[in-house]
Amino acid sequence: MKEKRIASAGYVSLGGLTFSGIFNIGDTKHIQSTSKGIALQKEGARFKAENNINFNDYSLFNREMNLPEIVTPVQKETIHHSDTISVNNIDIIGISEAALFQIGNLEKSYSESRIKHFRRYSSV
Repeated sequence: MKEKRIASAGYVSLGGLTFSGIFNIGDTKHIQSTSKGIALQKEGARFKAENNINFNDYSLFNREMNLPEIVTPVQKETIHHSDTISVNNIDIIGISEAALFQIGNLEKSYSESRIKHFRRYSSV
């Protein structure tokens, strides 16, 4: 029979959770989060349709990820002195762009974030 484990947090203060960010309390088998973003910072407040920016215009968003090679798993023995993973206080400013905050067991996580930032200035 599989042992039952509990994860708990007494107090959590989280200022923001955005763009595929994950805050998780409890055991999780698999998490996959992705975030793609294009940020355009320009002078003036006028945007024209012909100036639209698309993900397909930039190879950054089309490339395969260069993931590290998977190594042979390490054999280990874990002795749990308590059935509870307990955290007293957590104060987080923000979790964003495919970031993960986890209390509890996690078997596998895959996170990806790709951001292209532009600054366009008016010609003088």
